[in-house]
Amino acid sequence: MHDQVRKYLRKLMAHGLIAHEADAQIYGLDDEIATNRDRVPAEVAALFRGLNINSLILARPEPRFWTVISSLAQEHADLIRPTDTESLTFIHDIPVVASFSRGEIIRALSRRKACIVRDVGLVTTGSVSLEQAFVAFSSVCFACFVKFFTDMLLGLSGIGGVPRPTTARMEQCADLLSQLEPTALRNTLSGRTPVGEAEILSAMDAAGKALLQASLVDSFFGNISFRDANLLYISQTGSSLDELPGHIDRATMDGSSCCEITSSSELSAHVKIYERTGHRAILHGHPRFSVIMSMAPGPLQFGQTRSMGDIPVVAGEVGAGSRGLVHTLPGAMQTHHAALVYGHGTFVSSETSFRDALDRLALIERTCFDECRDALRPPW
Repeated sequence: MHDQVRKYLRKLMAHGLIAHEADAQIYGLDDEIATNRDRVPAEVAALFRGLNINSLILARPEPRFWTVISSLAQEHADLIRPTDTESLTFIHDIPVVASFSRGEIIRALSRRKACIVRDVGLVTTGSVSLEQAFVAFSSVCFACFVKFFTDMLLGLSGIGGVPRPTTARMEQCADLLSQLEPTALRNTLSGRTPVGEAEILSAMDAAGKALLQASLVDSFFGNISFRDANLLYISQTGSSLDELPGHIDRATMDGSSCCEITSSSELSAHVKIYERTGHRAILHGHPRFSVIMSMAPGPLQFGQTRSMGDIPVVAGEVGAGSRGLVHTLPGAMQTHHAALVYGHGTFVSSETSFRDALDRLALIERTCFDECRDALRPPW
């Protein structure tokens, strides 16, 4: 467990979720509670006794995330409701508590895996592993970031009943955007099409790490696949894209394999995209500003399409149900080889390599950032 504590402390730093290691307290229960601190405070031990958990993270997010989270916590006294589809599905809502009070936190975390403690930070838990607490922490940061900017844009447009932001809030937003200018992508992926299983798995591993390093995916959300004739290599559902070895399934294009249970929930959409495009590689990420700008014009109903620049925006649920992405996404990808899914993320395909797909994904995110910044630029 001590190794796990060190691992997830490193990941919090590597993913840019905290600014300093000292900003995070990590606790994992084995035969005793392991931690990165000198001792386990009595109030933390009480949380382990009062909740059905084996792991807990108490940390203040990186300053820009914390500014966003604190602002939302001021506006929403008890509960923050995310707006993006992944957060609505996986974390539902985020309780806000007034102080680090054992009773308040136990009440909040008895129904959710994370809560915001005013002026303190986030508390997230896992019932099975520290990985769960880490995913919850990352998910709350992502959900709040997306909601903050989406609400600003909707409020300015007068859409959906979102209140118009104050001048002070607009100034705060402009200051944040000045700190969030995307850095130029350093794409070190090979442009060569991988041949054979070993090269394909290696290329997927490298692509997953590159997606995270470029901040084009958060938490465990997103997926990668590669087509080799009738075989489709795809990341497993819930897999961390920076730890893909051992978590890649080999499915078949004709559906005759039996790995659909563990494969990404978007396997069916990947198959249809390959059938429509004839391409070899797909990257699906959750770049923050791409998700924000997919929602900025307001709700998009299933079956409707709009565009962000030359990139189509479609709606659809995860999976192959009657309103699933499998019915809307492949058609959009056929011509443009890229698409935004409303409130969900970006899909990009390439006929050659993950290098081309990563370049396109980063370019779309840069375009969405520019659109967001321009929309929020003064005068207001």
